[in-house]
Amino acid sequence: DILELMRQANFMTVFVGIETPEEDALAGIDKKHNAAVPMYEAIETLNSFGLEVTSGIILGLDTETDGSEQKLIDFVDKSAVPVLTMNLLQALPKTPLWDRLTREGRLLHDASLESNVLFKRPHDDVVASWRRAIAHAYEPAHLFERFKYQVERTYPHRIKTPLKGKLTRTNLRRGLILGFNIALRVGVLSDYRGVFWKAAGHALRRGQIEAVFNMGFVAHHLIRFTREALRGEHNASFYAAKADQAKEVRTPWWQAARRFLPT
Repeated sequence: DILELMRQANFMTVFVGIETPEEDALAGIDKKHNAAVPMYEAIETLNSFGLEVTSGIILGLDTETDGSEQKLIDFVDKSAVPVLTMNLLQALPKTPLWDRLTREGRLLHDASLESNVLFKRPHDDVVASWRRAIAHAYEPAHLFERFKYQVERTYPHRIKTPLKGKLTRTNLRRGLILGFNIALRVGVLSDYRGVFWKAAGHALRRGQIEAVFNMGFVAHHLIRFTREALRGEHNASFYAAKADQAKEVRTPWWQAARRFLPT
């Protein structure tokens, strides 16, 4: 079984392009295979082999309704996927989507917009749904609750690798620096330190020290990114012309995050 082989090879994370939890929407974008196995069942299966799922989500699909936002939020909570990249639909050149939207007259060339797609729903409504969805997903209590689920249902299924060869002076130094940064920035200075320590205690009681490092580091950057996005400092689509303009005047968050890593 390939999943067992991945577990034995110490795979820890797998990216799944879920796109949307709505099956009719998947059919509309020719991705019915995403629902070949019920989504929650598929995620639980991956978790049972020690694989933490990260997923890609797209908003602005043609089949979206006013109820799609709540369905997405429900999916975030029920699936317990910690990290989800939520983007507005963006048409890239030389793709079937680009060609179809061109034929339909729905390809926009306005760099001030969050996407180059003329959505079926009002543009501002789609952007507002994106903002509310990321705000919910990365509200600290919700995010750490999903990490606690991983501590219980995913991480215990991983094969523990021997420490021999890992406890080098360099690795210990890096671990101490990273641990200090997490303890200071997340455990002391952040306004969500309470929920962090609850989740950290949950992991430590189960002997999962690495999980504390992981959730602290990842949560810090996800929460910061979300708050910046809600202030309008990040675009709702990473591929939009508006986002390209913003990149010229600031460092992307995922590159800026590197300054917190030990060297």
